[in-house]
Amino acid sequence: MQIKINGKKYSAKEKDTVLDVCRREGIRIPTLCSHGKLKREAVCRLCLVEIDKSGRLVTSCATKAVDGMKVETENENIQKARAINLELLWADHAGKCFQCKKNRRCELQTLAEEYKIENFHFVPRKGEMTSGEENELLLDNWSRVVVDRENPVIERDSQYCVECRRCINICPVSSYGFNHRSGDVVVGTPYNQPLDCIFCGACVTHCPTGALADQGDIQKVITDLDDTNILSVAIVDPVVLKSAMQELLEVKNMENLAGNLRALGCEKVFDLSWGFQKYVEAVAEEIHPHHARKKTPVRQRKFISSFCPSAALYIQKYFPELIKNIIDVKRPEELMAEAVKWEYAKREKIDPKNIRVILISSCAARKKLKSNAIDHIVTVRELGRIAREKKTENIRFKGSAADKFLDETDAEYATTYGYGNLSAMTAKKIKGDFSIGAANGVLEIKNALSAELKREKHYDFLEVMVCPRGCERGGGQSAEI
Repeated sequence: MQIKINGKKYSAKEKDTVLDVCRREGIRIPTLCSHGKLKREAVCRLCLVEIDKSGRLVTSCATKAVDGMKVETENENIQKARAINLELLWADHAGKCFQCKKNRRCELQTLAEEYKIENFHFVPRKGEMTSGEENELLLDNWSRVVVDRENPVIERDSQYCVECRRCINICPVSSYGFNHRSGDVVVGTPYNQPLDCIFCGACVTHCPTGALADQGDIQKVITDLDDTNILSVAIVDPVVLKSAMQELLEVKNMENLAGNLRALGCEKVFDLSWGFQKYVEAVAEEIHPHHARKKTPVRQRKFISSFCPSAALYIQKYFPELIKNIIDVKRPEELMAEAVKWEYAKREKIDPKNIRVILISSCAARKKLKSNAIDHIVTVRELGRIAREKKTENIRFKGSAADKFLDETDAEYATTYGYGNLSAMTAKKIKGDFSIGAANGVLEIKNALSAELKREKHYDFLEVMVCPRGCERGGGQSAEI
């Protein structure tokens, strides 16, 4: 089937929407509610297009492509309608950008700048309302605002929400839904209770505004970085590089990233490969045949990787009977942070009290299960905020390799890890006929663990990671990767 878009012919598949074809062909259409393969909600009304020169505007995300269809994506009517719809969304946000955690990384803000939303027709002006009406309107608006800062991972502030429903559609455990009825419907948690989920961070990554953001005290991190009496040590998860390139525009490789971290105030920069190597060795030792093949009942053997904090939280909430099967080994960042505070500090003759360990992580859930040896866990998004705060995000600093950490690290561990790598590395360390598997994403994890409980399948080692592509698409990464 073929359709015409702006006078040019393009091929379309049977189930394609107009937006699908445009995205595939590189024709840009603005949208807030449609993202990737998420369910198309058609609620933001920004993706309007005109069909068959009828003058009728439809949402491109919900309009199926039909053979012979003629589509216009840009004309005066479309621009006007998009601007009005955008201004309606922007009305509740005007003047709030400076205090927002996603300032300069907000999709709504970017579109408002692009469409030059300067006239606020939907914002009541002084003199147009009586003081009583003004107070009533304010009370009505704030009565539906929910601010949740009661967990260590995700901050929720509904005054920034544009009801795009991305969080509802992306959450793997359905933590979000609709509250109230009719015109008062808002997105939130059940009964607006504090968020209590597996904290994978996917909702924060996909939220187009500051309604969902990383929980963390950026100013405290900056204070420690600027304190000359403190040794700031950055431990960098190598998998953050691609995402860091979106936040720090002059970063092209790990050397650039290390240079940027030193410019921000980190005296030492270590990559996480040492901790990863020690972790794999500890896991292999835990499930080695000489230990696992003793007369231990299968149900009591520890075979589930504890590497992914979100997966550990998922098992605790939904498969509590398998908690005892999680391998009791400290995570790579915990092992390395403890080594920094004790072994490294002793070798360098530094008082551990004067060391601040900052983990640059691709994972949001690590904040929930933070080790006492780690002082700050900074997601890639937060790293970008720190750079913008210190005005260094567009500066290329002299690149330099990460510092050497204690003993030499096997080169194979210095690569990006995540999807399937842990099981592959562990397999190399184990000798014998062992069943090793990997489950990535909540559905795969659920199926693998259910099969274990039903005795349909047993693994001697099972790597479980909540993010579908592992740490590469972790919940702490930049939204643009």
